[in-house]
Amino acid sequence: MGVFYSAYDIYNMFAVLASAGLPVAVSRMISETLVDDNHDEAERIYQIAVRLFTVIGAVIASFMFVFGDWLAARIGNPDAGLSIRVLAVTAFCAFVMSALRGYFQGHSIMTHTAISQVIEAFVKLLLGIALALVVVKAGASDSTASAAAITGVSVGAGLAVVFLLFRKRGFDKTVTLTGKPVRSNTAIIKELFRIAIPVSLGASVMSVVNVIDNFIIMHLLQEGIRIGPATLPGLNFGYAAAKGLNGVFGNAKKVFNFPSAFIVPFTVSILPVLTAAYTAKDREGVRKNLTNCFKYSLMLALPAGVGMFVLAHPIFKILYPAGNADEGVPMLATFGIAVILYAVVSITGAILQAFGRVNLPLVSLTVGGVVKCVLTTVLVSVPSLNIKGAPIATCCCYVVMIAMNLFFLREYMKGCAKPILVNVLKTTGAAVLMGAAAYFLAIPLEKFIGVRIGGLLAIAAAGCVYLALVFLFRIVTARELKSMRRR
Repeated sequence: MGVFYSAYDIYNMFAVLASAGLPVAVSRMISETLVDDNHDEAERIYQIAVRLFTVIGAVIASFMFVFGDWLAARIGNPDAGLSIRVLAVTAFCAFVMSALRGYFQGHSIMTHTAISQVIEAFVKLLLGIALALVVVKAGASDSTASAAAITGVSVGAGLAVVFLLFRKRGFDKTVTLTGKPVRSNTAIIKELFRIAIPVSLGASVMSVVNVIDNFIIMHLLQEGIRIGPATLPGLNFGYAAAKGLNGVFGNAKKVFNFPSAFIVPFTVSILPVLTAAYTAKDREGVRKNLTNCFKYSLMLALPAGVGMFVLAHPIFKILYPAGNADEGVPMLATFGIAVILYAVVSITGAILQAFGRVNLPLVSLTVGGVVKCVLTTVLVSVPSLNIKGAPIATCCCYVVMIAMNLFFLREYMKGCAKPILVNVLKTTGAAVLMGAAAYFLAIPLEKFIGVRIGGLLAIAAAGCVYLALVFLFRIVTARELKSMRRR
C-alpha cells in the first residue's frame, strides 16, 4: 500500500486539474449558451474542449510514463515507478472524461456522470483486487502487485470514457442545430481557461496545504521545524510514535471524507442550474436554487456531522478495532464539526463560481489554507493537544473560509437570507434531537451487547429518528419529493 499511495500522490497532482476546474468550466459555459437555446455553440464548446483536454491529457500521460521511475525516485519510493506508468492511462482518461462530464452537466443531465463514476469505482475495486490477488499469490514483488491493483483503476477509467462516448452519441440524435452564430475558437478557449484556472488553482491550494500540514505534523511530533536561523522545538515523541499518531489522524480523516463526498454532487449540480437562472436574470429562480442548495446540502451534512461528534467512539471502534481509540476518538469528534463547516464552504464556493466570481473562492481558500498551516503549527506544539490540534486547525480554517465567502455573497443573498435561515434552524433542530437520541441509545446498547453491535444499532436508530423528524418538521414534504425531476 505504501507503493500504491506513493504513486497516487504523483497522479493526484495532475488529476486535480481534470477533476476540478475543467468540467466546471465546460458545464458553466454550456449552461450559459443554452439559456439562449444556442445548441450550436454548446456543441462547439464541447468539440473544442474534448480536443484541447485530449492533448493536455496526452502530454501529462506521456510525462508520467516516460519519467515514472524518475518521479518515484524523487519521492523516495523507487518501487512506485511501474505504478506511476500504469496510472498514466488513468490520467489521460481523466482529462477526456472532464469534457464529457462537463457537457452533460451543462445540460443538467447528472445521470450519465453518476453512472460513469459507478463504473469507474466498481471496476477499480473488483478488477484491482482480483489482479493484485493473482500476482501476490504468484510471488510477485510489491512493485508489481501495486501496478496490478492500479491496472484496475486504469481499466475502470477507460470503460467510463467508453460509456460517456456512447451516451454522447445517443444524445446527439436529440440535438437540433439551427445555425445560430457562435464565438470563435480562440474566444471559447480563453473563456475555458478563464473559468478553469482559478477553480483548479483553488483545488490545488488545499492539496498543497495538506502536504505542508503533514510535513508540519510529522516534524513537530519529532525534532521540530527549522526556519532559517530559528528552530521551532518539537515534542520529541520519536519517529515510530509520530508515524503511528499520523496514521490515527489519517484514519479519522478518512471517516471525515466519507460524508463530505456526498456534498460534492451539490457543488457540481448547482453550477449549471444557478448559472442559467442568473444569466436569464430570473430572480425567483436564483432565490429558489440558492435556498434549495443550502437546504439539501445541510440536510446531509448536519446529521452526518452531529452523528460523528456524538458517536465518535463506536464509529472508530467499528472501523478500526485495533486502532488507537484514545487518540482517534477526539479527532473524529472534531472532524464531525468539520463536516458541517466543509459543506458550507463547498456550497458558498460553488455559488460564487455560478455567479461568475471564480477568483473569489481561490482567495478564501488561500487565506484559509494559511490559517490552517499557522494554527496547525501552534496547536500541535501544545503537548496536551499534540496531533489532536490538527483537526481543530481544520475547523478554524473552514470558519475563516465561510466568513469570507458569505461576505463575497452578501449582494447576491438579498431575499434569500430568511428562508435559508429558517431551513438551517429546522435542520439543526432535527440533527440535534437525532444526536441526543443516538447518545442515549448508544450507552445502554454498548453496555449490554458491545461497542460494535451496539454502535451499529444506535447509528441505524439515529438515522430513522432523523428521517422521521425531517418530515415532522416539514423540512421536506411528500409533495416536494414528488415534484423533483429525476436526472
